[in-house]
Amino acid sequence: FRHTCEQHEGMAGYGWDEYDVRLGGRQTIHDAGNAIDITTEFVKIPGGHHGGSWGVRIKGKPRENAPERLMSTVVFYAGMEGLGRLQVANEEDELGIEGTIKLEGSTSELGDFTMEITDGPASNKHPPQQHKSYAAKPLDRTMVASLQVTEQNLWQAKSMPFLQFQKQKG
Repeated sequence: FRHTCEQHEGMAGYGWDEYDVRLGGRQTIHDAGNAIDITTEFVKIPGGHHGGSWGVRIKGKPRENAPERLMSTVVFYAGMEGLGRLQVANEEDELGIEGTIKLEGSTSELGDFTMEITDGPASNKHPPQQHKSYAAKPLDRTMVASLQVTEQNLWQAKSMPFLQFQKQKG
């Protein structure tokens, strides 16, 4: 499990391959410990009242020494800095949400905004549905969890999702 990108713990390097504050960029994380290289691409789409929107694509490519059936999961979390709201707009489903995930939020600086997390291209594949646990926890759906952090604990907000994952693991 990789929660942060640090200069130790099996990292073979990371950094920006290209970057322009006005247009976006591409960064690559060479995670030798988990046998995967992760590329994140950011692109700015002009328009709107605040200079445009941002899009991001996250891709993983197994490293040469990766096991033949390498499986990985991406955990995305979003948070608010300062006052405002951020919530999942999809209908709740204890088995997970199928398709696009939509987040809605509002801040005094941006006004109302939305974020969409999509499945991406058809080449993305989910694990096979052959295991008996699939009915209780389908792996082709997105699980969503929310938490609020009190003001006195804001300095710890970054580590809180990781602590939640550790609790669920045991």
